[in-house]
Amino acid sequence: MVEDSREWSQIEKRHRAFWECADIDRPLIGLTYEYYVDTELVAAAMGDGELVPEHIDPRPLFAEYDRVAAARELAGDDVIAVAEPLLGIPWLEAICGCRVLVADGKSLWPAPPEKSPQQIIFSPDNPWFRKLLEVIQAVVEHANGRYAVGLSHLRGPSDVLVALLGSQPMFYAFFDQPDQIHLLANQAASVWQQVAQAQTSLVPTYRHGYAVRQFGLWAPQRAAWLQDDTSGMISLRQYRQLFLEAFRSMCIFPYGVLHLHIPSVHLVEAFARIPGISAINLYFDSQTRSLQDTLPILRKLQAQKMPLILAKDVYEGFSLEEYAEILEELSPRGLSVHLKASSLEEAQAVMDTVRRWKAGLTNRFSAMPGEVV
Repeated sequence: MVEDSREWSQIEKRHRAFWECADIDRPLIGLTYEYYVDTELVAAAMGDGELVPEHIDPRPLFAEYDRVAAARELAGDDVIAVAEPLLGIPWLEAICGCRVLVADGKSLWPAPPEKSPQQIIFSPDNPWFRKLLEVIQAVVEHANGRYAVGLSHLRGPSDVLVALLGSQPMFYAFFDQPDQIHLLANQAASVWQQVAQAQTSLVPTYRHGYAVRQFGLWAPQRAAWLQDDTSGMISLRQYRQLFLEAFRSMCIFPYGVLHLHIPSVHLVEAFARIPGISAINLYFDSQTRSLQDTLPILRKLQAQKMPLILAKDVYEGFSLEEYAEILEELSPRGLSVHLKASSLEEAQAVMDTVRRWKAGLTNRFSAMPGEVV
């Protein structure tokens, strides 16, 4: 039986302090050790070719949820284990009309339908929607309160439209058919709302709160993942004109965690003004902007008491040396940082160092066991 035996009062205290940007001795730490249910696992379980909802069986992934949950306790970081209903399947794009393709058993991609839609209409009888609810129910029953279950990963309006229309037709339509893009964006956001809201009756509380999978965050009220990755290719002016209203309408839960890649940083202040966005995650996964380049914006967001979650990307955390630089430049209040750890031994050593640093007992730039700096 997998059940987190860490002292919950201390974990809850740190998560509440994160949301409240309260005084705290150090940032909330998540380690990359056994942290993420890889999309490859889901793709391999589904098989090659076009995926149809009746072929989806979540049961082969249950052991992976248990394994990741056990790793959180062993690693001793600050985040919690959260099962998400088959991460990697583009649920919202499929519900909105896309085909889903499995490429070489390693990834899942939404593909445009044969004919571009003139509108996006939600039906509770949609087979992808029905399958999503079935999968969520199965995951909840398997977890059985041992660890949290989060709402599914649903992408944003520009992500849905680029999947439905194709990238080139969508960007041309910004100029040729802006009203149609605006309409479809709002319809996609409406589907997002209905799909997300339907899940809330199935996903139970965990420790009197709710959780967001990718960041291992616990929140005292309903929480959801928000994203719109294609925004990184859209100017601020056009995003405001075509998509911002739609995105704002998706922020329906008390704790919305917005995930952005660094190419979208030009939009971050506009997003931060939206009620319902309670924290912002930035992945520094592009050579175009470094952490140092982004510090003025990060400090501005901290001054506005916007909680931040910083990581290199979904698979890679910062090194201890990079973490030390973050500590020098940013406040620990309302800050979560994902750190690199590829083994259990390294994970435990990293957390030991993190705890000693906050007590002032180690040189911040000293090497980890076996690490050359």
